[in-house]
Amino acid sequence: MKRLLVLIGLLLTACGTVPQSHGGPVQDQVSLIDALRRSMTVDISGTVAQPFLHPQSGTTVRLNGAALAAPADLQLFEYGSVAAAEADAHQIRADGSGTATTIVDWVAPPHFFLKGRVLVIYVGTDPAVVSLLGSLLGPQFAGT
Repeated sequence: MKRLLVLIGLLLTACGTVPQSHGGPVQDQVSLIDALRRSMTVDISGTVAQPFLHPQSGTTVRLNGAALAAPADLQLFEYGSVAAAEADAHQIRADGSGTATTIVDWVAPPHFFLKGRVLVIYVGTDPAVVSLLGSLLGPQFAGT
């Protein structure tokens, strides 16, 4: 049975269906999730899209951990290149209310972070989440 599980794992890895982290600093969704999992539980909850962003993919994740006031949801957007991620980020207003052509009415204060090919949106008020994202991704580039 153990051999079968190892074989299945190897086959999935060879087929490319199991994302592998490249290690090192955060540069994409996989490395960000790996970094988050070092300090808390991260559950991938589904896909997401925002009308003002043009990523290759969007994923929602839920964070749980002792340092957080409550579970927190993040929107992760991965781009094909750093330049594409930066171009989308550049269009977002400093307060996070949208772009020149799209206005967003968030349910809580938005926080936007960008590192490498991943753009992250956290909509909420937990300073522990903002601090964690800042430590992994650098200061937020938009939001309140």
